[in-house]
Amino acid sequence: MSTTTGVTAALDVGGTKIAAGLVAADGRLLHRHQTPTAVAPGVRLRDPGLSGTAAGLRALLKRAAELDLDVTAIGAGFPEYVAPDGLLTSHEVLAWDRQPRDVLAAEAPGLPCATGSDVRCGALGEARYGAGRDYDGFLYVSLGTGLSSTLVLDGVPVPGHRGEAIALGEFEVPASVDPGWQGTLESYCSGRGIGDRYTALGGPATPGAREVARLATAGDTAAGRVLDGAGAALGTVLAMAVRLLDPPAVVLGGGLGSAPGRLRTALDHAYHRRTAARPGPPPLLTAALGPDAALIGAACLVSLPVVRPGRPGR
Repeated sequence: MSTTTGVTAALDVGGTKIAAGLVAADGRLLHRHQTPTAVAPGVRLRDPGLSGTAAGLRALLKRAAELDLDVTAIGAGFPEYVAPDGLLTSHEVLAWDRQPRDVLAAEAPGLPCATGSDVRCGALGEARYGAGRDYDGFLYVSLGTGLSSTLVLDGVPVPGHRGEAIALGEFEVPASVDPGWQGTLESYCSGRGIGDRYTALGGPATPGAREVARLATAGDTAAGRVLDGAGAALGTVLAMAVRLLDPPAVVLGGGLGSAPGRLRTALDHAYHRRTAARPGPPPLLTAALGPDAALIGAACLVSLPVVRPGRPGR
């Protein structure tokens, strides 16, 4: 007999890795593993046919059996636009040709299965078990390979009418930070964008922000300017979002957003400078669950009300 009941098989599918875990009903992560996300031949999209996603679930089910745990549900988050009913509506990152819910259900017939946006999964995890658990609502921002956000009200991420209320990365870079930048905020601040901007300045090709941060620590002034600019841009935009939404708190997550360093220092400075004009600005908090927020939040998806197409909800 298993010692833990109600274990959920959770997946956090990303552009660079697929994280998989067994999550207990109280949010404890009992097992975790991850694999690189495969690239579709000839295109920029990842995980062709969601074969890696399916393999991740099969590995979880096998591991649960080895641990004598009962998997009672499946939850998964994806880096796409996801409608309130859990159906993917974009091909921004993944080379999917069947809805993930159908792919996962085929691997475990009969188990409840819920799918959602990865950033909303991260926010849900932080709302239930992390930095947002003491707040009725908050603005959640995920900064990693990409950049996205979601507003949480009464402990539930707000999807918007089409499920597209996540696109902070599509905002413009404030002219006060970089008047000449023509791209999006994501292409300026995200891990991938930081690497691209550093390379465009004449530096060696770098895959992302971690490498640029190492160069800055070693004294590379161009790398330092790139990180400072990314932090200043995102901090400024978050201060603008506070003026629009007035949330009780802002929670910053994702692998890059939850990490200390030069970018975070510049971000904090810009945010606090631009929110200081009004009393009691929302605190800028670091996600407590770190890179596992979306994985734990994906397990929570199955507890949300089922939403019919065209209705607000998940």
